[in-house]
Amino acid sequence: MDVQTWTYIIVGLSFALYIGIAIWSKAKSTSEFYVAGGSVSPLANGMATAADWMSAASFISMAGLIAFMGYDGTVYLMGWTGGYVLLALMLAPYLRKFGKFTVPDFIGERYYSKTARIVALLCAIFISFTYVAGQMR
Repeated sequence: MDVQTWTYIIVGLSFALYIGIAIWSKAKSTSEFYVAGGSVSPLANGMATAADWMSAASFISMAGLIAFMGYDGTVYLMGWTGGYVLLALMLAPYLRKFGKFTVPDFIGERYYSKTARIVALLCAIFISFTYVAGQMR
C-alpha cells in the first residue's frame, strides 16, 4: 500500500477512536458536563478557569497591544486582570451557592425572571462577538 492509503486508514481509525471515546464518556447530567460531577477539586477548577481566561489569543493580543501602544496598553492589561479578580471574588461563589453553571442561569434564578435570563444571554453573546472581533483584528 502507498502512503496515501495508510494516511486514510490512520485518520479513519483515529476518528473512530475519538467518536468511541466521546460516546463512552458521555456526560449523564448537567453537573457532570460542566464540573465533572463535582469530582474536580476547587484548586484544579480555579486553574482551569484561569487557563480559560488567559488564553493564548489573549496573551498574543495583549502583547501586540502593549507593543503598539506602549505603556498606554498596560491599562488594558490591568482591566483584564481586574475583571478576572472580580469574576473570581464576586460572581463565582454565588454561582456555586445557587447551584448554577452559567451566568444567564444564575441571573434568571436570582431575579426570578426569564426576561433577565434572556437579557443576560444576549449580553453574553454580544460580549463574545466583541471578543472574537478583537482577536481577529
